[in-house]
Amino acid sequence: MKIGIVTVHDSNNYGSFLQAYALQRVFQDMGHEVYFAVTRRKEFVKGTYIPAISLKKLIRHPVQTLKNRQSGILKWKAFLEDQKVFREISGEELDQMDCVVLGSDEIWNVQVRSFQNPIFYGRGQTKAVAYGVSVGRATYEDITKYPELVQDIRQIRSIMVRDTRTQSIIEKICSFIPETVCDPTFLVPRTIFKSTEKRSRYISESYLLIYSYSISRELQDKIQEFARANGLKTVSACFYYSWADYNIMCGPLEFCRIIEEADYVITTTFHGTIFSVLNEKQFVSLPASIKTNDLLVRLGMEERLIENSTDLSTIQELLQKRMIDYGKVNCRISEMRENSLALLKKSMESTVNEYGKTL
Repeated sequence: MKIGIVTVHDSNNYGSFLQAYALQRVFQDMGHEVYFAVTRRKEFVKGTYIPAISLKKLIRHPVQTLKNRQSGILKWKAFLEDQKVFREISGEELDQMDCVVLGSDEIWNVQVRSFQNPIFYGRGQTKAVAYGVSVGRATYEDITKYPELVQDIRQIRSIMVRDTRTQSIIEKICSFIPETVCDPTFLVPRTIFKSTEKRSRYISESYLLIYSYSISRELQDKIQEFARANGLKTVSACFYYSWADYNIMCGPLEFCRIIEEADYVITTTFHGTIFSVLNEKQFVSLPASIKTNDLLVRLGMEERLIENSTDLSTIQELLQKRMIDYGKVNCRISEMRENSLALLKKSMESTVNEYGKTL
């Protein structure tokens, strides 16, 4: 069977790529052909990786500006190489698919202009299901400003969401409570995220990994103090920070190994948190979104949540003294995986059977 996926498989962060890669592997393991719809112009996507240089920035911060651009170019090349695993189709070609899967990720966050594109809401697709979708920071009021998108959502045959915030908003829109499922990265063994290429360690020294879109100066100071006190290098993956000892712009399929080899992880992202868990790391998470809180509560790991104001001694205790019981955590992940896979298969079977297809 041909399955078309509509998500942000080409975004400039590891999480978006890896959730798409995981969902592809789920369907491929079922014996299906998987295709990804192109939702944005390649020129636009490239611009999200490689920041434009303004004369004002170049004059004020010449070194930082040029470093950011150089890092963006390296990241663009690395991501392009890994994205070869995706077979892309145009939005028009979705009509040739036996089933269309919307998600995962924040594809219903209408605060982001590119996510106002009707393709993310299954416009014109009678065989669409939504898996692990999220509205991000968008509110009910934000979404209802787009009545045509609201109507699109109401026509989707099956909706499964990734977090309780999205669940409550979709309940208001559709007058039913959608099922909550886990992110696709939990549906597969973590080993699938490792590059098959044999390589030596990126960093030979012991290190603390930082994975974050932005770090406050307050938290930066604590990170550096913790690293110095414990003889660790500071390493940032995917995002350039001038204060980090090393900045790694590897492709997404190397990210899992970067986390695996880290001594500790500090992250502010949803997928940074997920891959810390999957690799059974000692970590703390300063969440930039409610979905990260939701995830850690579901896993019984809410003590891993910190704030910018969390003192250094607490961070150190969480990382070095309060060991995570990954036996219990993995049991919860197994339960989430089993339930989510069952819901995904059931929703797709219900959709495709009506059209004479079988999974």
